[in-house]
Amino acid sequence: MKKLVSSLVMATLLFSGISVVAAADTAADSTVAHSKAEKKEENRAKLNAKAAKWGVETTDQTNKEVKAAIQEAKAAKKAEDAAKKAAKAAKKAEDAAKKAAKEAKKQEQLAKLNEKAVKLGVDTAGKTAKEVKAAIKEAKKAESAEKKAAKEAKKQEQLENLKEKAAKWGVDTAGKSAKEIKVEIETKKAEKKENKK
Repeated sequence: MKKLVSSLVMATLLFSGISVVAAADTAADSTVAHSKAEKKEENRAKLNAKAAKWGVETTDQTNKEVKAAIQEAKAAKKAEDAAKKAAKAAKKAEDAAKKAAKEAKKQEQLAKLNEKAVKLGVDTAGKTAKEVKAAIKEAKKAESAEKKAAKEAKKQEQLENLKEKAAKWGVDTAGKSAKEIKVEIETKKAEKKENKK
């Protein structure tokens, strides 16, 4: 019985193997033909996806035309990017020029401040522009106060001289301004001149 079963299994395998091989041969031929058509459709789908990405119309165009249109779109994008890059570089150069001009103006102002400081006798060593400005402002205040004090001293000196003249002419100076004293002295001088005539 074992021999019989073995023979039957062998026969079945032998016949089924032949039919599988024959079936595989016919399927392989149709798969190759089917595969080329599928591959062509796959390529067109990929091309359409690429064209959509680049904004290219694919209707009624061959694959070569679509590829050429995609290349043109890429070239246009590349040119646009280059233009943006050039504009960015120009802006950067313009900003650098503005910054340099601002720095030059700052240096010029600092030089003017230093010149003023030297005239006022202010030490500018190691000071920033703000510190120099503050020192100049203080020096100007001090100078103004000195001028005011000198003016006041001169005024007092003139008043003392005027009081001496008034005493000489016999004019009372108590509670009177310098103008009033001058007027009275002039009046006394005029009276004296008239008395001489």
